[in-house]
Amino acid sequence: MRALGADSGYDAEDVHCTGAASPWFRPVETDQFTCAVRREEGGCDWFGVAVDRERSKVLVRLAERDAGCTLGF
Repeated sequence: MRALGADSGYDAEDVHCTGAASPWFRPVETDQFTCAVRREEGGCDWFGVAVDRERSKVLVRLAERDAGCTLGF
């Protein structure tokens, strides 16, 4: 969110993401995350984050506007 700059309307200091998967209490390599990002005008948007380790890329996309600030998973 910091890369978008101050005019983005997001608070880059208030971002919360899902953690790595851990079936049977063992962490595994995770390549899909969901992040709730607080909007400066109030509320949060959710972003999907996909990690491609082979290509050393991360794709971030807006998943849902005004989705709430609590990740329920």
